Amino acid sequence: MAGPQQAPHLHLAELTASQFLDVWRHFDADGNGYIEGKELENFFQELESARKGAGVDSKKDNLGDKMKEFMHKYDKNADGKIEMAELAQILPTEENFLLCFRQHVGSSSEFME
Repeated sequence: MAGPQQAPHLHLAELTASQFLDVWRHFDADGNGYIEGKELENFFQELESARKGAGVDSKKDNLGDKMKEFMHKYDKNADGKIEMAELAQILPTEENFLLCFRQHVGSSSEFME
């Protein structure tokens, strides 16, 4: 009795640092240290597609409203961009990676170096 298959990228296993960086590089296409503009739209569309594929569908159908709600929740400094530290709060990362990130890294560019 098989239920709907969950997308592999939504598996409950936590992302390793390497996997997290792969996701970051995929969405921060211009490499400027932020997911913003079209990159942010792409990120949100893929996130919504993955949620729907996993059977998690929100009640609102308006993508713009969903995106505003998402940014209000996760864009902690309200600059209209997602920084690496903010993405680390969204994705299920390994606790040791997140702890290391918080304690030893001041910025996204510092981490990338």
